[in-house]
Amino acid sequence: LLPQAWQCQIQVVHRMPIFENELLIVMPMALIVKPRAGYVMELMEGLVPLEDLLIQAQEAFNQGNGLQGFVASGGLERRLRLLARLARVMAKVHGLAIAHGDLSPKNVFVSSSHEHAQVWLIDCDNLSYAVRNSSLQLYTPDYGAPELLRGEAGVSTYTDVWSFAVMAFQLLAALHPFKGGEMVDQDSELETPALRGELPWVDHPDDERNRACMGVSRDLVCTPALQELFDRCFRVGVINAEERPVMSEWAEVLEAAAAQQVLCSTASEGCGSTFLWNAALVCPFCDTRHAAGTALRLSHFVVAPLSELGEDAKPPDRWIPTNFHQVIAQQPVELKAAPPGTGNYSESELVATAWIDGDELVVRPASSANVLFQAFGSSKLVPVSRRFSLPRNSVPHALHFGGAAHIHDDWRFKW
Repeated sequence: LLPQAWQCQIQVVHRMPIFENELLIVMPMALIVKPRAGYVMELMEGLVPLEDLLIQAQEAFNQGNGLQGFVASGGLERRLRLLARLARVMAKVHGLAIAHGDLSPKNVFVSSSHEHAQVWLIDCDNLSYAVRNSSLQLYTPDYGAPELLRGEAGVSTYTDVWSFAVMAFQLLAALHPFKGGEMVDQDSELETPALRGELPWVDHPDDERNRACMGVSRDLVCTPALQELFDRCFRVGVINAEERPVMSEWAEVLEAAAAQQVLCSTASEGCGSTFLWNAALVCPFCDTRHAAGTALRLSHFVVAPLSELGEDAKPPDRWIPTNFHQVIAQQPVELKAAPPGTGNYSESELVATAWIDGDELVVRPASSANVLFQAFGSSKLVPVSRRFSLPRNSVPHALHFGGAAHIHDDWRFKW
C-alpha cells in the first residue's frame, strides 16, 4: 500500500471493535512514515513468535535428534493448548466478520513459558471486513490459501482457516501438509503447484503419490477427530473453501485432545512431554511405561430417564456415549457442567474437582453442586456433599451430575 492509503487502512483498523471485544490483537501505538511506512507496537514480556517452536523442532530433526526439539519446546500438550487458544481467538475475530488476512507463525506470539498459553496476534494492518472475499491478495509464503495463489479470490475468513490449519499441522507433525510430501521432495519445481492445491496433501486417504516419509506420526499427536479436520480442510477444502472447518470446530477438537493428555513424568525417567492417553500408559515419544493408576481416563455420557426414550427403550439405552473424555492424574482437574470439546465448555460452571493421590481417586464437589456417586454393581446414586476418596480396585464406577429422574451428564470410569 502507498503510505497515504496505508495510513487510511490503519485508521480503519482503529475503528474496528478490537478493544471493546477484548480481542488479543496488538494495535499500533504510533505510525512511522519515513524511511518507510510502519508502526510501533507494544508487546508484553515473556512472548515469542510461534515460529520459534517450529524452528526448534525442525532443527532437532535436521541434526538427527529426532523428537528432542519437539519435547524441549513444550511437547504435545503445550502445542494443543496454544492452538486451541489461537482457534478461540480467531473464532472471536471471525465472529465479528473480521479476517486477519496474513496469519502465519511470524504473526502469532505465544507465551515463552511452557506453563502458560497466552496468544496474541500482530500485523494488524492486514485486518479487514472479509467474511467471504476481498480484493486483497496477501499471504505469507507457505501459508497462503490455494485460491490466493491461483488468483481466484482475495483474503477472507476462509483463507485465515487455511493458514491456521497449515500452522497447526506443522506444529504437531513437524511437516508442511503439501510441501513435505514425496513428490515435492523428488522434484522441487512441484512446490508451487503443491501450494496451489494441484497435488494431493501428504495424508490424502485415496492418493498416495505425495505421501510423506518424515515428520511425527499423526497417530501420536492427533486424535481421530483432529485428523478428520485436517483431511476435510486439505482435501475437500482445497477447492471448496466453504467446506473448511470453521475456527470454533478447530477449538473444540483441540480442547478435547488437550483434555486427554498424560504427563510422561521425568520423575519416572520419562521425557517430560505429554502423550495421548492409551490403555498401556506407554509414552510413544520415549517408550516409558507408567504404572497403572498414575492416570485415569473418564468417559462422558448423557443419562436419560427411560420415559424420555420411547416405548422400546431398554435400561442400557439410558446411557448415551458422547465420545468426550477427560484424563485425571496427580494435578487437580476441573470437571464442568459440559465436557471439554463442547462449545460451551469454557463458560460452563464448575461441578467438581478430581485428582489422583497415591492409590486413591479424590473428588471434591463444588459448593451447591448436585454430584452423585454410583458404585460398581449398584443402582443406587449416593449424593456427594464433600470431598471423598475412592480406593483403586479396578472396577467400573460413575459420577452423575444430576438425579436419575432428569437428563443429566455422567462420567464413567474404571478405578
